[in-house]
Amino acid sequence: MDWRQTTFSPCFPSIGYIIFGMPQSDEEAKKNFKILRDSHFKTLTSIFLKETKFCFSDTPTIADLSIAAILTLIKGRSKFWVAVPQEVKDYQQRVFDAFPETKENFDMLSTMCTEYSGDGADVSPLECCQNN
Repeated sequence: MDWRQTTFSPCFPSIGYIIFGMPQSDEEAKKNFKILRDSHFKTLTSIFLKETKFCFSDTPTIADLSIAAILTLIKGRSKFWVAVPQEVKDYQQRVFDAFPETKENFDMLSTMCTEYSGDGADVSPLECCQNN
């Protein structure tokens, strides 16, 4: 999906690349999370998932897997993950459940993110973004 690559994904390096030991700006992460919350999550849930369980379909595709996978990086900043809308988290889980052969890989990434405790791990998202 072009949207995932050109619009959605650019928000993630500042938020999630800290787990790979790549220093990131906390302020940039907050700014990008606000974009996710105010725009991209709404596009995902109110357009792509409006009447279907997956992107424009009730059958999961590689497009869903590519969106769900990158969401995991938000877990590297635990307070950001808490602020992700439940509808987005539920979508991610549906996608992972639909691709059971990927479980080991995504569990490993999730653990890597949730166990990260370095710089930026405890930063809170912008105040406006903390309400689900």
